Amino acid sequence: MFEISWSELLILAVVTLVFVGPKDMPVLFRTIGKYAGIVRRHANEFRYHFEEAMREAEMDDLRKELDGVRDEFRKSASDMGEAANLSRKAAREAASGPPDTTEAAPAPPSIAHDPEPTAPAPLPATPSALAAAIEAAPDTRPGEGA
Repeated sequence: MFEISWSELLILAVVTLVFVGPKDMPVLFRTIGKYAGIVRRHANEFRYHFEEAMREAEMDDLRKELDGVRDEFRKSASDMGEAANLSRKAAREAASGPPDTTEAAPAPPSIAHDPEPTAPAPLPATPSALAAAIEAAPDTRPGEGA
């Protein structure tokens, strides 16, 4: 900042010694030190207030950003709530089914003409009897048989 060399400082010290005198030098240095301390305190106080203002400005920016995120979250939460309500409504409508305007549809033929289920017959004890029972059973597979 200041470019003062040692030779310039020596010349300044000699001139000060000549004008002030050796008797008043301690008083001069004390006064210079006192004012240097006052200037330093003011500089530190200015720096503190400046940094505090910067922190407050940064906090305001963070608050604004946080408020924006909070608003987006609330909006998306309300959108999700609306979607959930719509899906519940659709599920209720699907569960209740469309209004019945015609007679009940007849059951498919395979179900409508089947007798009540009965307990299965016991399996034959010998392999030859099992083969005879399989051949005697009607073919119930769809699309096959005669």
